[in-house]
Amino acid sequence: MKKLFYLISISLIINGCSITGAADAIENSSNNKVITLKVPSEPDTISDDMQYANFEIEVPEITQDVYKNGSINAYIERTYDDGSPSRWSQLPQVFLNSENSTSAYISFGEGFIRVSMQSEETVEELFEMFKERNLKLVIVN
Repeated sequence: MKKLFYLISISLIINGCSITGAADAIENSSNNKVITLKVPSEPDTISDDMQYANFEIEVPEITQDVYKNGSINAYIERTYDDGSPSRWSQLPQVFLNSENSTSAYISFGEGFIRVSMQSEETVEELFEMFKERNLKLVIVN
């Protein structure tokens, strides 16, 4: 009985080590990057009816390989003057209300990201909330 317990214990230790080693290899071989960018003070494009706007930011870290095989998560930094804790909010951001429902979402291509904003009324208020804030990108490849 002691020998059986000993063999099972050794087997579990060996298997545990090989699983942990494999997880370390996967984690250490990743090419993931986290970068922080500044939202511009003006949109690049805004429609005549003010219901659509976008801005682009060059991101050289988005290589052809990232474009073909990776993904990007984007977060807008939220800071408050009222003592609430600062935090990151993931895009897309959707704001629903009866007066002016709006949304902001990200798309990307090789070497750049585009943040687009759409609204039932006007994107001005949403862009004011985003402009000159930090935008964090997590590039998963």
